[in-house]
Amino acid sequence: MKISINEQEVVFNKEDFPMFINGKAFVQSGASFFSVSLMTKLFEQGEKIVFFTGFDPAKELFRDQLNGRMNENIIIIPTGDEDDFIKELDKIKDLDERIILFKNIEEYSIKLFNKLKDHKYVIFSGDIDKCAFRNELLGINFKTKIFFSYPEKTEVANKVDLPKYKGLIISSKYNGIISL
Repeated sequence: MKISINEQEVVFNKEDFPMFINGKAFVQSGASFFSVSLMTKLFEQGEKIVFFTGFDPAKELFRDQLNGRMNENIIIIPTGDEDDFIKELDKIKDLDERIILFKNIEEYSIKLFNKLKDHKYVIFSGDIDKCAFRNELLGINFKTKIFFSYPEKTEVANKVDLPKYKGLIISSKYNGIISL
């Protein structure tokens, strides 16, 4: 699986974080599949990761993409409960080295945001319009922003029409249409 921007293959690394990925909840914009696939790609590149989502199908997709290649570099939080996630994060000794996917942000309270807002390598993924900590999220200086759908309550510069399952990436390194 390749990640492309403007039809050119790219490789993400820790310099691209923190990252924000927006997609309307439950409309199949491509944001969820992309978020999971990006974590798979990062693992394949040797990164240590923490995978958290509120829904089992995303965990199942991630496991399918890994095709049995589980090891100590992957931590999948078993439940979608935010208190369990916080407890698990507190147990991870090398947390500062890991890329954390916080998926389905619209399903959680500001408590999780506060736990992760200062983590250097985090992906906040979900529907910002339905997010309880939307204003706080907008205060983060994301190095990479990817929009698979445009928020209604937040202005996005340089909007373009988005083909299905493709997004607009805005960063200091990349700008254009991103796809798998």
